[in-house]
Amino acid sequence: MTVGFRTASTGMYWAQKAMNVTANNIANLSTDGFKADSPSFADLLYTNVKEQEVAPELKVGHGSKLGKTDTIFGTSGMTETDLPQDYALTDQRNFFAVKTSDGQTVYTRDGRFGLSQRGDGRFYLADSSGNLVLSSNGQTIPVTDSKAKQNVGVFTFRNLDGLIKNGDSCYVSTNRSGSAVTVQNADICQECLESSGTDFATEMSNVILQERAYDLDAKMAVMTDEVMQTVNSLR
Repeated sequence: MTVGFRTASTGMYWAQKAMNVTANNIANLSTDGFKADSPSFADLLYTNVKEQEVAPELKVGHGSKLGKTDTIFGTSGMTETDLPQDYALTDQRNFFAVKTSDGQTVYTRDGRFGLSQRGDGRFYLADSSGNLVLSSNGQTIPVTDSKAKQNVGVFTFRNLDGLIKNGDSCYVSTNRSGSAVTVQNADICQECLESSGTDFATEMSNVILQERAYDLDAKMAVMTDEVMQTVNSLR
């Protein structure tokens, strides 16, 4: 009966993990340029109930786990802002690049940029967190005309699934994603922002499914406990 407890507790644990993914998607319903994650489950190990030669098809499973989360780089809507330093990318494979305060280069689709004055007295293009936006040659962008379209760099990757989310709608490149590649003549929409990629109806459906999965595993744990109590009372 411990197998039943283990299977039920494992299912509850991973259902909660999946719910965390869904909750994060819903929390970013209004985050510009956000891309939703989709949880994918995988079966845990199956074991034979009897010897392989006696009953080769009689197996017992041990539940499932959250195998991975896939970021959905799908099409999102555009919102006009009439602010000259807001930018939106039309190609879903492209990203802006920003340099963080610790010198790391990260990538984002959130084009809500503004001006940040630095120690030299000049104004530079920066994101909402104060990270400096980079041009196509990887340099910071000094701004002299706040209404003009700036030379914002656009980059892409060989394998988008290899990118890792780093918070604040930013991504970090890895060996799996490959190095960033500059996109020449990329289509950038000025005075626009890309909407969040979260679909509220889809996420609410996921909440219902994950809640039912959690409840089913919880009932399985209670049932296993009742069976064990009955067996123990027969001794």
